[in-house]
Amino acid sequence: MNDFYNVPVFNAQLSKENNEYIHIYSYPEINISEIKDSIEQNKLVLIRSMPFDNSSSIFGELVDEYGLRSSYDIQMQLVPHMIDYRKPIDEVAVTVNERGPFQIIQPHSEGYSGSPLELFGLHCTQNSITGGENILSLINQKADYSKLLAKEKVIIGKDLSAKDINTLRRGHLDAKEILPSCNSVCRVLKETQQGSVVVKTAPIKAMKSPISGETLFTYWDNITVHDHAFHRHQYEILCHLGILNEADGLSYEDYIHIEGESYCAPIDTDSGDVEQTAKLFDSHVVYKMQPNDFMLLNNRVWTHSVNNWPPDQVRKMSAMYA
Repeated sequence: MNDFYNVPVFNAQLSKENNEYIHIYSYPEINISEIKDSIEQNKLVLIRSMPFDNSSSIFGELVDEYGLRSSYDIQMQLVPHMIDYRKPIDEVAVTVNERGPFQIIQPHSEGYSGSPLELFGLHCTQNSITGGENILSLINQKADYSKLLAKEKVIIGKDLSAKDINTLRRGHLDAKEILPSCNSVCRVLKETQQGSVVVKTAPIKAMKSPISGETLFTYWDNITVHDHAFHRHQYEILCHLGILNEADGLSYEDYIHIEGESYCAPIDTDSGDVEQTAKLFDSHVVYKMQPNDFMLLNNRVWTHSVNNWPPDQVRKMSAMYA
């Protein structure tokens, strides 16, 4: 057991049995009720030797169990055709984000506070020989969140008709709040004569999880993507564990990845130093996925992040979420 600023770091690579962080199954010796119980206990679920088609079937069963079918179908069948950085896979999964050489991904829970996602699955087809480890981090529900900010889409306008609102929402379906004015605008995404869609900052809020029934704080994409603190934390924990693939001449900023079309860009906030950010987590689990591994988790309590790998190697993952 390692630690990072007194937060335990568990290496699950050699785990063969269940422990306090992760419950492990081997396909086809699986039971959907046991898997559901593990997820509801906020454990990571790792199913080994599970082909992709079977993993998507299990995910679909869980989606239906939790009443998330509409969300799942929208995320897998509609959203991938609206963005460039993910591609649909048989309308049951999507590719993971492409990134530049040696780039890392900061801890985040999939989705945005305006369109929350509850369940996350990751299937491995191929992993890099060097690097490519995931770090799964359990959110500290008693942390001090006062310095964290969410970037949220809102519609700004006065006396807007239903037609005006629908026109502004086209391409921005997650802009749900409508305000006559706003003093915390950090980016304008769309403007018409009647109004605009903007990005504003707001304190983060807890929401009830339909999976566990708890009211939880979650570190969504729109909280961590724009915050240097989370990128810095990821870089430092990888260095601390000695697994970052370093390249000559690269600085910390060169390792950062952010989607150019993300409305959360640019990285222009900083909620604290590494020691402060470390306190936002209860524990970390490091695991390098192997072909036909399938990882499942409650997206509301866990963040996921990933190490880099040499650019001449290949890593192929499929993501599912609802």
